[in-house]
Amino acid sequence: MILEAHPYDTATIWQKLHFNSQCNLIVDEQNLLFIGAILSIALGGLSLRLVRQNSKLPWNEAIAAHILCLMFITKGIQNAAFGYVNSNTEGDVWQFWFQLAFAMDYIFESSIMAIALLYPVPILRNIKQVKTGLGLVAFLALFRLTLDAMGFNLTPVALPGFFYFATAVIWGSVYIKFRLIPKEKQNQSTQNISLLSGLFTTLVLGHIWMWWPGFILQSEYFYFLDPFGQTLTTTTWDYIWVAGYAIGIAAGLTIITVEIYQAIRGNMNVLLYVVSPYFVLGIIGFLVYSQGSDAGFSVKANTGENVQLWSTFTTGLHFTIVRPLIAMYILLKFNLLDINEKTKPMAKTMVIVLIVVATSAILELVQSIIPINQMISAALLGILIALGLGWEEKSFQTLVSNPAHLRKNIDSKWFPKLDISRRHISRIEIVCLLYCLISLLVSFFVWELDIILGLIAERGG
Repeated sequence: MILEAHPYDTATIWQKLHFNSQCNLIVDEQNLLFIGAILSIALGGLSLRLVRQNSKLPWNEAIAAHILCLMFITKGIQNAAFGYVNSNTEGDVWQFWFQLAFAMDYIFESSIMAIALLYPVPILRNIKQVKTGLGLVAFLALFRLTLDAMGFNLTPVALPGFFYFATAVIWGSVYIKFRLIPKEKQNQSTQNISLLSGLFTTLVLGHIWMWWPGFILQSEYFYFLDPFGQTLTTTTWDYIWVAGYAIGIAAGLTIITVEIYQAIRGNMNVLLYVVSPYFVLGIIGFLVYSQGSDAGFSVKANTGENVQLWSTFTTGLHFTIVRPLIAMYILLKFNLLDINEKTKPMAKTMVIVLIVVATSAILELVQSIIPINQMISAALLGILIALGLGWEEKSFQTLVSNPAHLRKNIDSKWFPKLDISRRHISRIEIVCLLYCLISLLVSFFVWELDIILGLIAERGG
């Protein structure tokens, strides 16, 4: 490609996009993205093999399990692509990785909405509704990809942040329905359904919940959120995206309020321990993000480094490490994987890989802040991995020996019986593969035609 043909300074534009308002991305965040890619692809690939072998799953759980595994494989590709975007690549090849990352994000969002429509309680009640619902979420991903190929990247017509609305409303409603069900109808299955809905909501919206003080106190760092420094997005796009964040925070505040209320009444759920850290970290994050603003908080003089560091240790860890761990817990605890003597070694391998890689990643991040001798670092890593593997052995046995059931003592009206063969369900994998191949072609097309660079120049970059 001939960059000189463009009437704008490519280096300056790249700096604006890549560094997001002239804030340098530290190497640790880039490495964290690659670690997240390894975790997500390992989780998705290994668990997909186990899901295929589980013939006992009802139709909605089988579809949701397949989509969940494929979703994390594509999420791993997205993390790796963003890692390459953040690296110091020569020329304008970053456009290819940037577009590929967004293409994978489209399938992630559509996958999340598809799972919400099916699991834990199916919103789609018959074959026609299943075809229509899944067809619409698949069409949304292809529609967004088509817009990108036509040069309409990141426009309001692509419905940015819509999946925040959808998941907050669907899983939030299911959570409220079964968590606040009359006492005489409560049982372990209703608890499990509300827990599962809350876990999925945390997986999707957890990073947003850490911004709740900014939403409540009307802080600039929340209401003037601008992910790309106005180089790609319009004010309308930013507004819709922030509106999705607001809905997500409202859902989170509702969940933690209900959990505290139920805990006071003696009806404790493990979900309280999962969501509470996000809101506690949100208070600390408010002090960090408000540095230099009219809020008057000032922790250190170098605001940019503090914000970047905090973002890496909170939002970055949620995206790359916490999400795969939550998904692993869901797969094991809610019996989406058929663990027997034949499949147990592979399941344990999956858990061990996630624990070892996650432990190494966290230690590397700590080491980037507190300089540690390499010998001490290696010793600490060995100790942490040994502790992690010991915990893995105990927790794995607990999860697989005491799975959570969703249908026991629950009115059958909540779970319609549909005859969908495994052969048809497995076609989801083919559809996902075709989408990934199309995404590669579109990304190459966007790179060759410098579509993103053109958009930056057109939108005032």
